[in-house]
This record gives sequence, C-alpha cells and structure tokens, in this order.
Amino acid sequence: MANSEFSIALRNYAGVPVVELVGEINKRTMTTLSDILGKLVQAGHYNVMLNLKRAAWENTGALDTLKKAAKLFQTHYGNVDLIVEREQLEKLRRLPGDLFRFCTSEGQALTRIRRLPAPSMGGVKPTSAHLSDAK
Repeated sequence: MANSEFSIALRNYAGVPVVELVGEINKRTMTTLSDILGKLVQAGHYNVMLNLKRAAWENTGALDTLKKAAKLFQTHYGNVDLIVEREQLEKLRRLPGDLFRFCTSEGQALTRIRRLPAPSMGGVKPTSAHLSDAK
C-alpha cells in the first residue's frame, strides 16, 4: 500500500470486538491501536479479534506494540486473535506464538474464542440411545 492513509474500525462480531486496521502500520498508528485495545480491556473485553487483512507493514518492528497489548489481555485470561491472509503469516512468524493466535477468518477466531469444537466433516451419526433408558 503506497499511500499513507490509515484507518481503524471497531465493530462487534457475535459479541466479540473486532478491530480492523486498513493501511500502512507504523509506530504512530500503533500508539492509537494500543489506546483502543487498552480501553477495550478497561471495558471488560478480554478477547479481541485484530483484523490485519487490509493492513500493510514494512517490518514486524512496527507490530512490537502488539506484544505488550497481548500480555495485557492474557493477564485477564483473554487472547488477541490476529486475522491475516496466509501470505501475511510469513511476515508475522517473528511474533511470539504464545502471545497470539493466528486465524484466517473471523469465524475461525470466534470458534476459538468461544471454545467451540470445529465442525466435523462426517456429519451427525444416528443413535438408538434414549434419555429415558439412562438410570
């Protein structure tokens, strides 16, 4: 992304805050993001999705501020789920995996946050058990 325009959008997805970054990330924009993430924690939101799919950065040094924010969420037993394209994952390998969970979609992140089992490919299997049979 050649231009220096940057925007941050905050929205809700099934009760979980989603912070979407669009444009070039640098230290100045990370300060704004850090403020927003701090306010989310203060408001009691301990799990957050950070959508980076439409963001760009020169090096991962610009993302170092995220480490501090992720540790803040983890002190409240929460997580920061980074939503990225597969191509962006290579650039983010330097970030510690124990601080972030990497996802390719908001739906995948929501499944992790809600701790729902992944949908099975086999479908539902019939059973002959009845609740009235249990004693």
